[in-house]
Amino acid sequence: MITVRRIPSEDLPAFLAFPDHPASVRNDIAAYLDKMFTQGAMRQDWCFVLEVQGKIAGRLAFWTLPGSKQATDLVLWELPWKETECVSLGSHFLREVFTLMAGNLSEKIGYVLDSPSSPPHWQMDPQERRNVLEALGFRISRETNRFEWHAPIETTAIPPNEAHDPIVYRSLPEVGEAAFVDAIMHVSQFTHDQQITEERLEKGPLAQAQEMFQDLQQMKYEPEWWQLAYTAKNELIGFLMPTVSPTFATIGYIGVLPKQRGHGYIDQLLKQATDVLVQAGETYIRADTDIKNTPMAKAFLRAGYQQFASRQEFSLNHGLRR
Repeated sequence: MITVRRIPSEDLPAFLAFPDHPASVRNDIAAYLDKMFTQGAMRQDWCFVLEVQGKIAGRLAFWTLPGSKQATDLVLWELPWKETECVSLGSHFLREVFTLMAGNLSEKIGYVLDSPSSPPHWQMDPQERRNVLEALGFRISRETNRFEWHAPIETTAIPPNEAHDPIVYRSLPEVGEAAFVDAIMHVSQFTHDQQITEERLEKGPLAQAQEMFQDLQQMKYEPEWWQLAYTAKNELIGFLMPTVSPTFATIGYIGVLPKQRGHGYIDQLLKQATDVLVQAGETYIRADTDIKNTPMAKAFLRAGYQQFASRQEFSLNHGLRR
């Protein structure tokens, strides 16, 4: 007999105990779950187990940005990955939880797979996970390299032949939302990011820029953190939009206008974004960049960030779940 059910409070230990990870891994996941419950990024009634003959054979939970009523991503997803029936069990599991979550799901459900396995999710068996995801209709929407920075900050010197007059930074309250959206639209015109390129083609440049601005607004930030950068002659260079997610501080979105690229401005903007977060009390920062965005990856390394993982972002469209 196969059963899919939500977990009551007394079943949280059983939810955390599957699969049989070391105690340190279970503790990481328990701490993550507790933090997400507290911040409103996850809810206990969004946590499910799959039982076969009365024994837990799978688990998953849903995640969203704090304050949102609709779940956007699968997290803590586990199945008997190496078993031959894994795909059929996974398909049954998802169909049932999608039915149970009716009205609480976004149009597109995502899942991120990091390599190597790391906290807080500890995603073992990456190839088996990919196989099941693809069999269930998930498709890769983006591939990124992941970078991290730890305090204390290391000052990055700008090479003499790339030095500029001091950049003038103007915050979101000074310039207004329309100016920011316009800057995003122009920076994204010749982006190396596959997902942004596809979204521009699908939605149009203006709609894509507006949606990205609104998505970042759902993260924790102060309006003064978001800044447009100008030359001394009042020419727009680019922007920085650092934020804090439910689990870590992040650079968010940063970019230089196509006509201003190749002059070392990205180093200065990245240092400014890092400084903004440090002054806000953050000591650990993460950032992702598309695997094809070599210039941005090099900028992170120059700024003292270290690559710690690669990520594949999977998504399942609403129509595929029917």
